[in-house]
Amino acid sequence: MVFVLRQLQEKCREQNKGLYITFVDLTKAFDTVSRTGMWRILERLGCPTKFLQMVIQLHQNQQGHVRLNGDVSEPFPISNGVKQGCVLAPTLFSIFFSKMIEQATVDLAPEDGVYVRYRLDGSLFNLRRLQAHTKTQERLIRDYLFADDAALVAHTEQALQRITSCFAETSSLFRLEVSLKKTEVLHQPAPHDMYIQPRISINNTGLKATQQFTYLGSIISYDAKIDKEIDNRLSKASSSFGRLYKRVWKNKNLRATTKTRVYRAVVITTLLYGSESWVIYRSHTRLLEPFHQRCLRTILDVHWTDYVSNVAILDKLDCLASRQ
Repeated sequence: MVFVLRQLQEKCREQNKGLYITFVDLTKAFDTVSRTGMWRILERLGCPTKFLQMVIQLHQNQQGHVRLNGDVSEPFPISNGVKQGCVLAPTLFSIFFSKMIEQATVDLAPEDGVYVRYRLDGSLFNLRRLQAHTKTQERLIRDYLFADDAALVAHTEQALQRITSCFAETSSLFRLEVSLKKTEVLHQPAPHDMYIQPRISINNTGLKATQQFTYLGSIISYDAKIDKEIDNRLSKASSSFGRLYKRVWKNKNLRATTKTRVYRAVVITTLLYGSESWVIYRSHTRLLEPFHQRCLRTILDVHWTDYVSNVAILDKLDCLASRQ
């Protein structure tokens, strides 16, 4: 989903169009789902009666306890929400959320949202089809959904206001509450246009305007650049590396192969989270490669005064990897 959102940012810049995004935060979405509404939705979608009754029985007579300092409270009934930890919970919530979005967008105008033009024929690497204006299809996009995270998109502030208002009104009908404090709006101006702070509101309450937002663990910036994201990844990876400094990297009882496995599993995965969606420039590699080299030299106990080249360090790492 992060990749798709970054692609939308890139395409809007290529087509010289602005982009407005509302990052919606729902308060305890999984715990506030109306079960009665859920059963009605499943029934209307044609869910088999036996399966529907089985799902209903799984949620009947559910009780909870509160444990505090070893003391357990009296049981209390739980009548709303999907069961946390249940394998059906994500699917049930996705169905519920999708129907809510479908209802929210019924009365919107056709121009409210973002149109994406694409082609499905021709060779994958045929650049001519990307420049063609025939045999193309269009798809209207108004929202990006992942679990209980929603991102509403439009080309204009007025269109985004209508989409956000419809989303908020419909969510209240479905007994879902939008957190006004955590819901934020981002405006990516068209190239050569000035940045104007967006003014989007819900129930006459203005939403916070931001120039960067952490969406699914990745920083989305108003200028479609990844500089802030690279800095964030380096900071988190450095923190992960530092927490294991004495216990792993300087532990003489661990072999170098074990240390490199831990490094790949913990530090590298943290550093490169979401990297599939990055557009890397030389300025970014100049930040990533020195960090990688510093970590490897610490793991292999190689100092700068030893005059060992970066290529030799990488060759040694490859040798260790071949032994695993």
